Amino acid sequence: MDVTIQHVNKRFGQKQVLQGVDLRITSGQCVALVGPSGSGKTTLLRLIAGLEKVSDGTIRFGEIDMTHAAPNQRGVTMLFQRPLLFPHLTVGQNIRLGMAKGHHEDLQQWLEKVGLAGRADAFVHELSGGEQQRASLARALASGPNFLLLDEPFSSLDLPRRRELRTLIRRLTVAEGVTTLLVTHDREEAMAMADYVYVMEQGQIIDQGHPVKLAEKSPFFGDGMYLDGDWYPLSEVKLVLRPTNGLQEHVTITKELTQYGVRFYEVERETGERLVVQTTETFLENVTAYLVRKEG
Repeated sequence: MDVTIQHVNKRFGQKQVLQGVDLRITSGQCVALVGPSGSGKTTLLRLIAGLEKVSDGTIRFGEIDMTHAAPNQRGVTMLFQRPLLFPHLTVGQNIRLGMAKGHHEDLQQWLEKVGLAGRADAFVHELSGGEQQRASLARALASGPNFLLLDEPFSSLDLPRRRELRTLIRRLTVAEGVTTLLVTHDREEAMAMADYVYVMEQGQIIDQGHPVKLAEKSPFFGDGMYLDGDWYPLSEVKLVLRPTNGLQEHVTITKELTQYGVRFYEVERETGERLVVQTTETFLENVTAYLVRKEG
């Protein structure tokens, strides 16, 4: 199911929260909506789910105008920052709540898919945070949604569980053919999960593109830095002891890092900002060097 957002505005009283938002998600695709806190990401998510009313604009699921449809008419399921499970029910009972068909065989299949085989009779408090989110995911997907909305579902998890869960969600949504919108402020999550990325700031879409290309060209999404007022991705920046062209800036090397045979240096700029630059050069720590744009 394609999802199309056209010229959507949202106001709370006199405050304009979203302004002229256009966004499209192709059926079966995972799209990430990336931006800082307060940029309007969650508000847009709630508009899509029908939990808030659109001030202006349209929301279409396929060819159907869903702008004013009730939440229970949209075929949308949400996965939130914290798992919303009923504590007085077992894991199996929680998952069955989302099932169109509550057959025992279906439940066991979903438990296996999310890595909770044999935990049907466990209560919520007996699960870790990551396991609770897995149970929430199973309940969300077991309902057979047309559209899955993910509102920073990994934010309360440690890094290893976060990586495991986003890999699992990506694999299952592709297998089930579920169209997905991920809201996050974490670029790594967007890079790992999304087919396409929209960048939001102050209620507007300010950049968009495929994640790898966006990381290479976007000051709002990519790793880069400003030299003489121009932004360059770090792939175009080199660390040298003597400047080789006009674009140069003194930095102090504070740490050498080697990962998978590749050498990186952490450097400190005169502004106090620190960044990590890859280079084939060999330096000693605590020396002064230059950042320059790569020749050619």
